[in-house]
Amino acid sequence: MNSINLNTTVVRSTDILASAVDDALVMMDIDSGHYFSLDPIGADIWERLTEPVRVADLCAQLGQTYDVAPEVCQDDVLNLLHDLAADRLLVIVQP
Repeated sequence: MNSINLNTTVVRSTDILASAVDDALVMMDIDSGHYFSLDPIGADIWERLTEPVRVADLCAQLGQTYDVAPEVCQDDVLNLLHDLAADRLLVIVQP
């Protein structure tokens, strides 16, 4: 799998069904039948991945929305994106 960094462009997979449940987002991979869930901030990130976005730009957007240090935001976002990619919920857009 390709490595994700601040210069990587990503978009969410189109093979995922998602629905809000209480404060979380519950998702299902249509092909595997596996379920996943995201907390409210993870759900916000998921919504921002409807169109391809460069990770650095995503972090900049989140920094304007949430009171978080840039380094913490970048680390947290990269960790989430790596997890989403490992579960095939995310697509890395090739240049």
